[in-house]
Amino acid sequence: MAKTRTTIVKDPGDIKMFARSGIVHGSKTWTSTQVHSSGGGGYVGPQGGHVQAARVTSSNTTHDAFFLVGDDGKEIEIKLTDVSFGVRDGHHVTAVYSGHQRDDWQWLSHLHNHNTDKTAKISSAYRKIVGNPNVLIFFAATVVAVALGILAESWTLFLVIVAAYAGYTLLVESPKLKALAQEIDKRARDLIDESAAKARGGSDA
Repeated sequence: MAKTRTTIVKDPGDIKMFARSGIVHGSKTWTSTQVHSSGGGGYVGPQGGHVQAARVTSSNTTHDAFFLVGDDGKEIEIKLTDVSFGVRDGHHVTAVYSGHQRDDWQWLSHLHNHNTDKTAKISSAYRKIVGNPNVLIFFAATVVAVALGILAESWTLFLVIVAAYAGYTLLVESPKLKALAQEIDKRARDLIDESAAKARGGSDA
């Protein structure tokens, strides 16, 4: 199976979005539990010893799945993990997919239930579509700053580089990512409204 190509959106002109609407069938919800263990160990010798019990924690994950059946009879399978989206069989739902126009694959970014008028945004899709502030650049800048600081026997340069990157992220990169996310939200809202209008037109016919 070929690896899914994902191109990060850098400009509003790069965005490609489309919507699929239909009626929900086969909706189901379940919870899985993950158990995590950490710590523990110790030693025991002739004079005694010490044994520390492992720390065990658990976390729950909520899963939802349903089929979206369009007017043309085509079915789309929707799977969600830890996304709050109330739905049951018979509800009219619009799924919005977003991504880069050069890619063959767009990510599920929004779900709207026309019966409850509730919209869910898929936060994990946003990270794939617009990315995050570039952490790799931060670590690279930190490594360079530490090396220069050691060579120059001064940490002033280290502080300057770290502060410059933090300022760039706060003032330039983060606002740009926020603006792209807002543009995706706006276009998703337009697509959802178009789907609602078509549904009303069909019911009036």
